[in-house]
Amino acid sequence: MYPEFEHAAATGLRRYVGTVAEELGCSGEAYYAHLDPPPAYAYLALDDRLPDHPGQDTALVWNEYDGWGVVTESLTGHELSVVCHLGGELLPPPEAVAKFVGEVFAGQRFDGGPVGTTDGARLRRHLATYAIPYQGTVAHRPGRPVEQVRRRPTR
Repeated sequence: MYPEFEHAAATGLRRYVGTVAEELGCSGEAYYAHLDPPPAYAYLALDDRLPDHPGQDTALVWNEYDGWGVVTESLTGHELSVVCHLGGELLPPPEAVAKFVGEVFAGQRFDGGPVGTTDGARLRRHLATYAIPYQGTVAHRPGRPVEQVRRRPTR
């Protein structure tokens, strides 16, 4: 693999997980994502606790084999127990992940099962597409005032 490509995939994973966190309205930057060494993995601490597990912290985890899952943490914080998998796509839209989490907390979601193994190279290509800023947002670039970025060409 080319270092530039690996950097884009790692940046894409962080941006994807950060967007999921934003969609969930999580406070702070309570997430972790890594691409190497494999398998690619992400952890996102959730602010609330599940009604069925009031004494345990809750998190959203993702890996390149199973996709997204809601987990509870043991009291020591070293063991994770999967409550429910999203299933379906390996990298679903962040809105779908947020909806899934809401359904789990409302007790309306059943385990979709892990996604299953995937092609690592294909996954990294897909993640690299997330490294490109979303078209719907205004990007501020150093040295250019935001007004210039928003300005559209006149005809």
